[in-house]
Amino acid sequence: MLESFLAALGAVLPMALLMALGTGARKTGVIDRPTMRNMDKLTFRLFMPVLLFKNIYETDLSQNFDLREILFVTLTLTALLPLALLLPRRLEPNPIKAATIGHAMMRTNYILFGIAVAESIYGEGNIGPVALVGAVAVPVTNAFGVVILETGLFGRTNPGKLALSILKNPMVLATLSALVLMALPFRLPALLWEVVQDVAGVTTTISFISLGVSLDLGEARNNRRPLAMGTVLRTLLVPLLFLPLSVALGFRGQSLCALMVLFAAPTAVASYPMAVAMGADGPLAGQLVCATTVLSVFTMFVCTFLFRSLGLL
Repeated sequence: MLESFLAALGAVLPMALLMALGTGARKTGVIDRPTMRNMDKLTFRLFMPVLLFKNIYETDLSQNFDLREILFVTLTLTALLPLALLLPRRLEPNPIKAATIGHAMMRTNYILFGIAVAESIYGEGNIGPVALVGAVAVPVTNAFGVVILETGLFGRTNPGKLALSILKNPMVLATLSALVLMALPFRLPALLWEVVQDVAGVTTTISFISLGVSLDLGEARNNRRPLAMGTVLRTLLVPLLFLPLSVALGFRGQSLCALMVLFAAPTAVASYPMAVAMGADGPLAGQLVCATTVLSVFTMFVCTFLFRSLGLL
């Protein structure tokens, strides 16, 4: 039991401390939110894609490819789509806020949390299944997020806009690039690979400090009800629906770890700029990122501790 507790604590405590460091840096005037937003753009367009590229490129597909898990991820995310479309509309009368909540339900911060949690449990370089699930989940959740916003805000989905959004996504480009290069009969030159490793190595630290800088729930009074609703749906309902099913179907070890993060991670930071760009409720979108991030430190700890105690991870 103590070993499981320490493993769970080791998985989430570094993330919590880095976010606290970011919050402290902001409050002491070392950095402000406008400056950090520029760093967020760099993180989304460079650091996270390189980290995803590195982990996929390092993965031995012959050893880690699990068709059953890939199918399960695709089917469960597809099942989540109508839930994210319809449930917020039933609970929230404002269609813009409802679409924002549904978008937050679908977009998970998988790359950042998935790799951080998996590496803390299994060690760096030993997270092939987690990287492969990310290669599937990232483009799927991005595409479904666009569907939710367009349907909720405009009553329709533009296929051309959807396809363009998918192709322009840095995570999708990183995934495709890694898969193409893996198919070549040679590996990346050592000097180039060192640059990839160096860039990927700073991603987790910068991203969690940035989350700490961005955390601000003090302006959430006007959105108390939809904020509470979206937070509960993302951090409690989604994992309660899909994690017991994952266990019942026999997923264990790194495969279960990947699913745990997919369903229990907070709303993706990248969901905020997309929500703003498409005309959703920007303040609510940002507050949902903050609230789910804070709560996920607790929920990720509980999930990790529970699964470790049961010998499933």
